[in-house]
Amino acid sequence: MLNRVLWNQSISKANKHRIYDAIVKSIKLYGSEVWPFTKRTQEMLRVTEMDFWRRSAGISRRDHVRNKRIRQVMKVEKDIVHDIMSRQLCWYRHVQRMSEERLPKQVLDWIPPGKKRRGRTVKGWRQGVDEEMLRRQLPDNLWEDRHMWRLGAVERQSAL
Repeated sequence: MLNRVLWNQSISKANKHRIYDAIVKSIKLYGSEVWPFTKRTQEMLRVTEMDFWRRSAGISRRDHVRNKRIRQVMKVEKDIVHDIMSRQLCWYRHVQRMSEERLPKQVLDWIPPGKKRRGRTVKGWRQGVDEEMLRRQLPDNLWEDRHMWRLGAVERQSAL
């Protein structure tokens, strides 16, 4: 049913954006605050997101239109990966502000004993958050200042 709605040219782009926010994005973002965010996961999310926007624009893959052009046509500014990284940074700040007795804080600081098994993901959740903080130029202790953290974690992504 969603496919018929996406290909329907009589439905406005604004309504397709609303459908995306209400259905697709909310489902994809569920629980994303705690995902170990690998490159493969990022790519899969970007592919499914672009599939939605491509269909919404009425453009087939056979038309060989680049993703950047589709984003311009559909007026999409940020991709879903930016939203997930912002959510992870907000969750990180929330956990950092917790007292040491709280279980989420203990889990965040916990380092499992022993070696990693072969085939496991090399990059964990914390490494992904640390990389994103470096990319957005956020210092380690900025989470203590709520206003500055919001500026760095949420607002700065639009400047990048």
